[in-house]
Amino acid sequence: MRKKILQSGFFKAALLTAAPSLIMGALPLLGYAPWGRTSLEVVVFFVVVYSAIHVLVALLVMLVSRKWREYFPVIMLGVLLGGLAGLQAGTAMRMKAYELAGDRAAVLVSAIEHYIETTGAPPERLEQLVPDFVEAIPGRLPPLEIVTGEAALKGFYGNQWALLFKAGSGLNWDQLVYLPKQNYDQVESKTLLGRWAYLHE
Repeated sequence: MRKKILQSGFFKAALLTAAPSLIMGALPLLGYAPWGRTSLEVVVFFVVVYSAIHVLVALLVMLVSRKWREYFPVIMLGVLLGGLAGLQAGTAMRMKAYELAGDRAAVLVSAIEHYIETTGAPPERLEQLVPDFVEAIPGRLPPLEIVTGEAALKGFYGNQWALLFKAGSGLNWDQLVYLPKQNYDQVESKTLLGRWAYLHE
């Protein structure tokens, strides 16, 4: 009976901890916000860290006392494993969502290229593309911004312009970026997503 209760507690804790990351990863995969890592997922991260510390301390207690059943933190172990699995799965889902969003943004990239051919310079704002170069800004995309001029040349590896989504969570300054030169080989820490790249800052 005690074993079943412990198993039930373990799986419930694992599922509850994994759920926020899985849900927040699934929404952008379907083309909806939130596109960046949410504060709820940051909370899960800290809960996982706390659980890891708790489990390590409990393991030390078990080794000293050898009272395995009495001290083994089943709930915390469930939180730790469920949280880790959820965070990893959520990140993988979000990366796939960014890749799909990059495919949907291809029409926007083409519009910018046509704008440059016509005017000789990239637009300062994406809204300048509407309606002459694209009927509307494509939907189901993260909130993209265009970077031009010196900021693009210096900050984005010599590109005349770049499309950017700031994907940082407060714990980092990650960015989803499109570079027209496709010179991602100059970026040290990145994940290539089709013609886009996720920059790990």
